[in-house]
Amino acid sequence: MKTFDHRRHATQSLVLAAILASLLTFWGCQSLSVPSPEPAPRINGLIMLIEFEGIDGVRHWERELNRRGLAALVQAQENVLKQWPDDFRRLASEGYVISGIYAETAFWDVPYADQFRLMREVKQAVESETGRTMRVFGSRYFAYDANTLKAADALDIEYVLGRGTAGERAVIYAPREYRAQVISVSNVPFKEMGSGSLCDYSLWARGSTAEDFASVVDRVIARRPSDLILVSHSYLGGTKIKWWRTYEAALARSEVAWRGFDEWVRAVKVADLAYADIPVNREVKYVAPRPAVPLEQLEDIPGVRQKPGAAGKLGVCQ
Repeated sequence: MKTFDHRRHATQSLVLAAILASLLTFWGCQSLSVPSPEPAPRINGLIMLIEFEGIDGVRHWERELNRRGLAALVQAQENVLKQWPDDFRRLASEGYVISGIYAETAFWDVPYADQFRLMREVKQAVESETGRTMRVFGSRYFAYDANTLKAADALDIEYVLGRGTAGERAVIYAPREYRAQVISVSNVPFKEMGSGSLCDYSLWARGSTAEDFASVVDRVIARRPSDLILVSHSYLGGTKIKWWRTYEAALARSEVAWRGFDEWVRAVKVADLAYADIPVNREVKYVAPRPAVPLEQLEDIPGVRQKPGAAGKLGVCQ
């Protein structure tokens, strides 16, 4: 007759209890361990400045971007380049890419010979005043066609600016028939506002206020486009306090990684398409500005107006 071994039974019970405790701990940890959601990728952001008139707004933008360690794409008309060459040479030396612009004509359906001549004149002006190769060109309304790309290839211009075609998302198109690529800028993506660049002037010209512009920029960033170009006509966004505040807030947004031009271009996924397959936007709804408040009635940023003779005197990283 077998006798009951109390010590052996106790040992087996302890072992089983230990195994059960380990399993419960494992299962408990598994049930409590919730994977953290992957953080949303930051928006690939580029600031673009446009200037037709003066230098005060450009200088304000330069100060603000320099102290943040940033740079912009700057599109300046020939009269501005020639009046303040030292400023644009300095900007180019700081890593700002200076784009040429021909603002008198939209290059839709303009003969090749005319486009080539005008683009060559703009290129010569940019290069003579900045000492750098002109890599980017835009016509009025960022209009372009096949002749623009053909002329850009003949003049060794890398990029042509185009109107937005993908809502708030900026896109680079690489037409297979040409070397030049098309940078399609960000649009205001809300139907009630009509098509137009994500830009202070675009909103101001259609009667929007600075508060309206701030709301639009907030809504665009909330949509988290992969790539974004935020444009400022620097005589407006760079000199008028209420309009500047929107840009100041946007520069502080953690959702956006603001980058210089070359870094921004490298981060964009380029769309390689036949020219005929590249979408085109020819809609322009604000030929004649109808602002709610005229430019001269908007309040200036304190101290933004430079004294006569101050051209070219701005320091770096102030």
